[in-house]
Amino acid sequence: MEKTLIRQNPQWNGKTFENLCQRNIMDNLLKKKNMRHVQILTGVRRCGKSTVFKLLINDLMQSDVDGKSILVLNLDDPQFIPFWDDSSKLFGVIENAERLTGVKVKYLFLDEVQHLSNWEVFVKSTYDSEVFTKIYITGSNSQLLQNRFSALLSGRYFENEVRPFSVTEIFRSQGISTLLNCYSQIPKVLRIMDNILAFGCFPEIVLGTVDDDIKQELLKSYFESIVQKDCIVYNNIRDTPLFYRLVSYLMQNMGSRFSIPAIGKALNSNDNTVSTYINYLCDSYICVDMRNFSYSLKETTRSQHKCYFIDNGLVAANVFRYSPQSGSALENLTYNELKNKGFENISFDNSKTECDFIAYKNGEAYGFQVCYELNDMNLKRELAGFNVEKLTLKKKTLLTYNQKATYDNIEVLPLWEWALSE
Repeated sequence: MEKTLIRQNPQWNGKTFENLCQRNIMDNLLKKKNMRHVQILTGVRRCGKSTVFKLLINDLMQSDVDGKSILVLNLDDPQFIPFWDDSSKLFGVIENAERLTGVKVKYLFLDEVQHLSNWEVFVKSTYDSEVFTKIYITGSNSQLLQNRFSALLSGRYFENEVRPFSVTEIFRSQGISTLLNCYSQIPKVLRIMDNILAFGCFPEIVLGTVDDDIKQELLKSYFESIVQKDCIVYNNIRDTPLFYRLVSYLMQNMGSRFSIPAIGKALNSNDNTVSTYINYLCDSYICVDMRNFSYSLKETTRSQHKCYFIDNGLVAANVFRYSPQSGSALENLTYNELKNKGFENISFDNSKTECDFIAYKNGEAYGFQVCYELNDMNLKRELAGFNVEKLTLKKKTLLTYNQKATYDNIEVLPLWEWALSE
């Protein structure tokens, strides 16, 4: 265990972590760093939660916090398997760390805490007794915050989702931070967009220098890890072939409307199983089940669905028919950028004209259509999509790969320009 603790805590030698990309979420986290509230970071595996830990540790050390008073425990490490069944065993690990460093632990970072049985009891106990100055937690399943933990620490924690890189973060990593930078080097901008649509936004994929075939292998390993650990094992799924068929079906029909009974029939299953499995996928952050817009809650619960995935690269690596130069690929990226920009209550209009996305910010509704390439054949249809019955849209935006225009009160923009705009 001593070797594991030393390996997981390089900050004990007094040096900060280097070569890290700044994340947009840090502004929010640093505003709360002096509050005792437990900080919980959730999100899909490999999205950069551990890197955010490192950025937070760097900030602490730059504020003259002793690196030896910071303890990181990655509970995904096989060395911690014997501890998974009893969270109280962590007290012994902490004592071991303090014996090694000779310094009391003030800042505790627990990585992938969902492995630990009754972890919420441990956190509640240490929080109430003020054992630590601050506790940071990561988890790869949204059920982490359901029921018991919410009741135990009600009002005493913050939860933020860490997502794969946004378009702005990717551009910034490539030395492009303003629209002026973009328009002075359009060929580079479009190459970056092509890579995003084909290989996605996971940090290791974006920042790595490996060949495309190795990126594909990495993305497939990400997919297997998420599906196996955070879906099948975590939820004790027995019919794994059915689960994989469902994931494949949803990926192949990404962005297309569907109903639960229709999928159940297509997979020779039943509504309840399909609905439960989709919930498991959403809990692992690999995808989202988006419903159609409706003023009626009853209508929404029995409505049409659309599925979008957390990353285009995951879909590209696991679907044979995936095309980066398609409307569905651009649409999937758009959904994720809406989330990255803070839009909420995202839905779609399932009328005959169909608006791709209706999203809210500051209590007002915005409409978004997505079209990879506008032409005479599809222009009228795309513009008509903004005619949402009984809903006033504050702004109407039609997002494309690289076209720009204005039609009355509808603004046509390249997705990259809209992403970099305030």
